[in-house]
Amino acid sequence: MSKRGTGQNQNFSTTAVKAKATTSEVDPTNEQLRLLGIRSSIPMIGFGFMDNLVMIQAGEMIDISLGVTFGLSTLTAAGFGQIFSDVAGVLSGGAVDNLVSKLQIPHHNLSVKQLSLKSSRMAITSGQIFGVIIGCLLGMSCLLFMDTSKADRMKKAKELDSIFEAVMINGCKLIGAERATLWMVDKESFELWSRVTTTTTDQSDMDIVRINFSKGIVGRCYKSGKLMNIKNAYADERYYKSIDSFTGYKTQSLLCCPVESDGEIIAVIQMINKKNSEGFNDSDISLIKMLS
Repeated sequence: MSKRGTGQNQNFSTTAVKAKATTSEVDPTNEQLRLLGIRSSIPMIGFGFMDNLVMIQAGEMIDISLGVTFGLSTLTAAGFGQIFSDVAGVLSGGAVDNLVSKLQIPHHNLSVKQLSLKSSRMAITSGQIFGVIIGCLLGMSCLLFMDTSKADRMKKAKELDSIFEAVMINGCKLIGAERATLWMVDKESFELWSRVTTTTTDQSDMDIVRINFSKGIVGRCYKSGKLMNIKNAYADERYYKSIDSFTGYKTQSLLCCPVESDGEIIAVIQMINKKNSEGFNDSDISLIKMLS
């Protein structure tokens, strides 16, 4: 009995040693895992770079063209940009793989069984995550050379054109003023700004003019939040005469009204020179309040 038991124990020990040896042979070395992670990361660097670069460039082009024309949001433009990015990723996948193959990176020499181990899978996943992060950051580097606020400025300019055409030109005719100006509030620079006053729809000869909050009748209207009706502008010391020097137009009478949104003044409507009259009347005041 003892000999038989001893033989069984010896067989069990031999099997355990062989299993341990086999396991030891299967486990990849740290160097192999490092090479596996590197080979997994490099293709993802290319894909991440291509994905972000195309998405940003395509999204920007869509934002400043279709976005401005049809009033699309920046997120919508980014969504369309992502479509182009995905298509570019599919088309360039083979090129990225070919480029990686030409880099002559040392091979890890792991078998299929070794690649299925947890340590190998973790090395692959970690390499891919690291690669795509690096690639995306490199793709974002184009932002350093782009005017990222261009689309917003174009959308605001188009919105201002729409407001000017729909409200100011028609309002100017309705009130019977020679000219009209819509002054927008810029709190960052403490200024009111607008395009040069006009009663025509020709925008080609219009320039931007800015005045400080503290200057002119329009500045006083903004700061006080009250409507101001001036019959003789040059007789009022608050009038900012430099505006006339800039526009080449002689101002006589003024009617200014603040425009509020959610309890905050965002603009000032200004009517200039009442036609066939010495100044603006109560009816004009009611009409400009309706416009604001």
